[in-house]
Amino acid sequence: MRLAQEQPNDVCSECGIAWGAHRPKHHEYRIWIDRCDVCGDMRAVSDASEYGYLKEGWDGGKEVVC
Repeated sequence: MRLAQEQPNDVCSECGIAWGAHRPKHHEYRIWIDRCDVCGDMRAVSDASEYGYLKEGWDGGKEVVC
């Protein structure tokens, strides 16, 4: 498994589970409401690092949604 070189900032749990290297570990982490940089939906998001960063292909060959 290779991690993507370009990483999104805000990732919802659905996208993080689908594209992340792992699920968040057993610790507290910050979540907030914002637009997910992967799917584009307004949801509860967290930093991509909580999912071990995302695997290659997470953006489908497109640029990050800002």
